[in-house]
Amino acid sequence: MGVGLKPLEFTDCLTDSPYFRENLHYHERELEKTSQQIKRLIKEVKDLLLAAKNLSRAQRAFSKTLQNFSFECIGETQTEDETHISQSLKEFGKLIASIEDERDRMLERAYEQIILPLENFRKEHIGGVKDGKKKFEKQTIKFCQSQERYLNLSTKKQDNVLQEADATLEMAKRHFCQASLEYVFLLQEVQERKKFEFVETLLSFMFGWLTFYHQGHEVAKDFKPYMTELQLKIQKTRENFLATRDKTESLMNKMKDMKKSAVETGLNKINSREGYLFLMEKKAFGTTWTKQYCTYQKDTKEFTMIPYNQLTGKFSSKDTLTLASCVRRMSDTIEKRFCFDITAVDKPNVTYTFQALSEEDRKLWMDAMDGKEPSYPLVGTSIKSEENILDETGFMFVSKCITVLEDRGLEEQGLYRVVGVASKVNKLLAMGLDRRKLEKLSLEDRFEWESKTITSALKTYLRTLSEPLMTFRYYNSFISAASAYRT
Repeated sequence: MGVGLKPLEFTDCLTDSPYFRENLHYHERELEKTSQQIKRLIKEVKDLLLAAKNLSRAQRAFSKTLQNFSFECIGETQTEDETHISQSLKEFGKLIASIEDERDRMLERAYEQIILPLENFRKEHIGGVKDGKKKFEKQTIKFCQSQERYLNLSTKKQDNVLQEADATLEMAKRHFCQASLEYVFLLQEVQERKKFEFVETLLSFMFGWLTFYHQGHEVAKDFKPYMTELQLKIQKTRENFLATRDKTESLMNKMKDMKKSAVETGLNKINSREGYLFLMEKKAFGTTWTKQYCTYQKDTKEFTMIPYNQLTGKFSSKDTLTLASCVRRMSDTIEKRFCFDITAVDKPNVTYTFQALSEEDRKLWMDAMDGKEPSYPLVGTSIKSEENILDETGFMFVSKCITVLEDRGLEEQGLYRVVGVASKVNKLLAMGLDRRKLEKLSLEDRFEWESKTITSALKTYLRTLSEPLMTFRYYNSFISAASAYRT
């Protein structure tokens, strides 16, 4: 007996880590092995039916197949019932091997008793897993391709294009996550079902087999206590399965409906941060971006990278470093969006540039690694070239602008529609976002600071915030409130 299969957790569907993928492969290989062994059993039964004159040989081959048959149950340790059920096929084989003389009538009902149920189990249940795998792989390809197209969008694209790309990626991610959860549920269901439904088929066949032995009554008498005990264990396993299946399905549905922010919070209680990032690597003829599964432990400042792409499935060795610094990458210094730089303690002169999966993802990584904002030039820097955060200075600037506009601009036509002169707008932004200058800034002079200059500066500042006023964290709440209002 092996140590058993590792459980598949629904939460692992969300991170889709290399370890999760490897665990999926173990389950798939185990089911394929089970399928092949079932196919072998079916072949041996047909041999018994078609080769009556070689009944003794076919019987021993079938006996050997049963004794060598094995399947793993989920979990590193197995209960007494699971051990008893998984060992039962060997006991069946020993029983068959003890009988040398066979009669044809023993196999008259063998086709209906064993071949059809086994074929149905193999086609319907194990075959159903293969269909689920195709759906999961199809959604994986769609999501990864959609993700790479999304991350390759230039910062120069219009806002409506970027917003549409955000929505498209979110939909692809939702479908991918749903397919992953359903595939895990299907895998676990078949792994559990085989413990009772598959063995029960063979148990039924054994009862029929014993009826036609010359010494059937004696054999049945000797073997009946074991078979009765096995039947009780199978029934107990079936009852446990039926009792827990609804709970498992409820958990899967809950994971489907769980909000992204809540999931992220739950995952990062265990690890400071983990997930996929794209690493920029300089080559002889340019740069490439490789997908890495990264983890960061805040207490030890240990950052690890594992080159891994779900489409190729190749699992490479990890690279570990101790974090020295983390700085957000300014948008005007790189073509890619959502980038940040880190340095390692042992390699202070080497900078690693990563691309996060979204602005929210970059923020979570930087929060975990105590990331800092880049240093801005004091002269000649346009507010449009970089994203901002709504800090205390920004809030004071917004408040001052709105106060002045409410005092004098409510009667002006096209208050927020008319655009101000760019040079004046940039001048006001430069002063308004400098704490020392902001305290002395007065907007009362209508000739120096026209209403259109103030509104244009205010719109530009809000447009360049790294996170909208209706923050990502409460996005789903805003949508729910709006939907409730409509209904």
